[in-house]
Amino acid sequence: MDAVTTAHLARARELHHASRWAEACTEYAAADAEEPLCVEDLQAFAEAAQVSARGDEAVALLHRVFEQRVSADELEDAAQVAFWLWWVLLNTNEVVQASGWLKQTSRILGPELAGSLWLRIPEAMFQAATGNRSRAGELLRAIVDEGQGEVVPWALCMWGQTLIEDGRLEDGLDRLEEAMAILRNQGLSPRVTPWIYCAAVRGCCVARDFARARDWNRSMARWLDSLSSVGGAYLGNCRIYRSRLMSLNGAWPDAVDEIAAVCADLDGYTGWVCGHAFYQLGEVRRLRGEWDAAEGAYRRAAEHGCPTQPGLALLRLGEGELDAASAGVRRALTEVAATPDRLDLLKAAVTIYLEQGDIEAARVAVTEFEELTEDLTMPVIDAERCAVRGALSLSEGDPVGALPLLRRAVATWQDQDAPHERAQVNVLIGQACRALADQDGARLEFSAARETFERLGARPDLARLDRIIAATDAGAGTSGLTPREIEVLCLIARGKANRAIANELHLSERTVHRHVSNIFTKLDVDSRTAAVAYGIRHGIVERGTL
Repeated sequence: MDAVTTAHLARARELHHASRWAEACTEYAAADAEEPLCVEDLQAFAEAAQVSARGDEAVALLHRVFEQRVSADELEDAAQVAFWLWWVLLNTNEVVQASGWLKQTSRILGPELAGSLWLRIPEAMFQAATGNRSRAGELLRAIVDEGQGEVVPWALCMWGQTLIEDGRLEDGLDRLEEAMAILRNQGLSPRVTPWIYCAAVRGCCVARDFARARDWNRSMARWLDSLSSVGGAYLGNCRIYRSRLMSLNGAWPDAVDEIAAVCADLDGYTGWVCGHAFYQLGEVRRLRGEWDAAEGAYRRAAEHGCPTQPGLALLRLGEGELDAASAGVRRALTEVAATPDRLDLLKAAVTIYLEQGDIEAARVAVTEFEELTEDLTMPVIDAERCAVRGALSLSEGDPVGALPLLRRAVATWQDQDAPHERAQVNVLIGQACRALADQDGARLEFSAARETFERLGARPDLARLDRIIAATDAGAGTSGLTPREIEVLCLIARGKANRAIANELHLSERTVHRHVSNIFTKLDVDSRTAAVAYGIRHGIVERGTL
C-alpha cells in the first residue's frame, strides 16, 4: 500500500472513530480509488455511508462486502452483511428490492445460513407488520436467547415495540430497558446505537412512560450533541421523538425548530421516516393554530404513507368543521388495531364527539378506552382514562362525578411536567365548578389554563376558552346550569318533548331525562312550565316563548 493510500486510510479510520462519518466516507473513497480496500475497511466504509444517509453508496459497498465474505467462505459474517443491506434498502423505501435481496441471499447462503439470527429479524418484522405479533415475539425471543453481540439489543428493541403495540406495555418496556442497559454499559456500533435510542424513546412515548422517555432522551441528546452532523434519515428518526418530548414539556418553539430542521433535511427523501417527521411537524403546527402549515405537513406525511389521524381530525375540529372531524376519526377507528394507536384515536374521538354533542358515540369511545386500559397501571394512562371519563360525566350533567376524576388527571399531568395537557383539564375543572355555582373556583381554573395557553402560544385553546367563558358568563344567574342544560331548557321552551330534544341534540332520551331532572333541581322548580318561566325571567330563554 503506497503512502497516499495509507494516509487516506489512516485519516478515514480516525474520522470514523470520531463519529465524523461523512468526512470519513470521503477519505475511504479516496483510499479505495488508489487501491481496493480490504474487507474490514470496506465494511467500515459501508457503515459510515449508511449512518450518514448515503443510501446508494452504502448499498453498493455492502454488495462488495457480501461478495468478499462469501468468496472467503465467511458465511456467518456474510449473513450479517446481508441483513444490513436489506435494512438500508428498506429504509430508503426500496421494499421490492429489499424482498428480492432476501430471496437472493437465501439461495446464495443456503437454508442453514439463511436462517441465521440476523436474517430472522426480517421475518419477525413481517409477522409483526401483518398482525401476527405472537409469532413475531416467539422469533425475537429465540434470537435473544440464542444470540450474542449486537443482534441481542437489536432484537430486544424490536421485541419491546411488538409487545407495546400488542398492548403489553409493561412487558415491552422491560425489553427496551434491557436493550438500553446493554447500550449504556457496553456501547454499540454507530449503526446500532441510533436504532436502540430511537426504538427505546419511541416505545416509551407510545406506552406513555414519559418519565423513562425523558431519561433516555437525555442520554440520546448527549450522544446526538457529540456528533458533528445529525443529518439524514438514520439519525432523523431519533430527532423526531426528541421534538415530541420537547412539545410535551411545553418547549414548543424548540420542538418546531427541531422537527422543521429534520423535515428540511429529509425533503426529497422517500422513506417512512420522512412521513413520521412531517406528521410531528403537523402536530406542533396544529397546537399553535397554524392551520395551513399543519395541513401541508399532514399532506406531506400522507404522501410518504404515514397515517395522518388523529391529528387531521383534530385540525378539522379546530377549524370548526365538526362533521369532517367526526368522519375522519370514525374512519380511522375502523382501520387501526394496535392498542397504543387506538388509544390516541379514542381520546381524540371523545373530544370530537362531545364537541359535536354526540354523547352516545362519546360514551362508546370512553367505554372502549377503559376496557383497553383496564389492566394498565401507568400514571399517564390513568390520567387519560380519568380525563375522558370526567369529560363525559361533565357533558352528561354530572359535575360532581366528574370533578374527582379531573382532579386526579390534572395532578398526574402536573407531575409529568406536561403543561398543555394539564391546562386542558383545568378548563374541564373550571366548567365543572361553574356547573356547581362555584364561580371563584371556576375563575381560578380558567385563569390557570389561560396563563399556560398564552405562554405556549396555544391559540386554538385560547379561542375555545374564550367561547366557554362567554357562554357561561352569558348564563349568569342560571343557577349553575351547564351549557348543555341551557340548550335543553331552550328546546323545552319551544315545546319539544324529550324524544324530540334527544333527536335534535343527538343524545339518548335517558341523557335528556337526566338533563331535565338537573334543571328542575338547580332551578328549584317541579314542572317544565315553571322551568321555562324561570328561564325567561333570568334571560336564559327568549321572551315571547310562552
